[in-house]
Amino acid sequence: MEKKLLCFILFLGLIGGCVTAGTSVRQGRELYSTVNVTNLQQYEGVENELVFNPTEVESELPQLGDLPYPAPLKKERRARKYTGIIKNKTQYEVTVPAGNSSATLVIPAHGFIEYTAWARHFNLTAYRDGKPFYCMQINANPRTYPYMCKKYDFLIEIVKAKPIKKKYRKKRKKRPGGVEAYG
Repeated sequence: MEKKLLCFILFLGLIGGCVTAGTSVRQGRELYSTVNVTNLQQYEGVENELVFNPTEVESELPQLGDLPYPAPLKKERRARKYTGIIKNKTQYEVTVPAGNSSATLVIPAHGFIEYTAWARHFNLTAYRDGKPFYCMQINANPRTYPYMCKKYDFLIEIVKAKPIKKKYRKKRKKRPGGVEAYG
């Protein structure tokens, strides 16, 4: 059914296109499918007031500067694109959600990516095998961090958390005679 309808519409369009594309004779003059506003207004020397001329109409709408502007939008700054580097200094492949789409960016082991964000301060979580691996709080400072002959807004390193070494504490030993000493 849909194919028949589609063929019928295409057939009508083809016939309509042939009719309008050709020339016809009206009162001894040829008419073309292209429209010229000045020719229609003064057809055979007679003014035609029924033809709309968009150049004669002045807009009644105010200019953009005259329109009211909501107060909350005045307080917020315009969005700016912040570009930075995220380095992965671990031996694992890490994924990061993209800031401007629903994509996931993969950072290879001992590699880096260029990351784009639209907020100056934001939190970012790196995942390993679908589980949160490393959390970052990013504060972007425009063009502060030089890296590979370019200046970036932030530079973050993902480093494997190392265990904290326990302090060795000497035990007290009791010596004969009631004196305690370390050793």
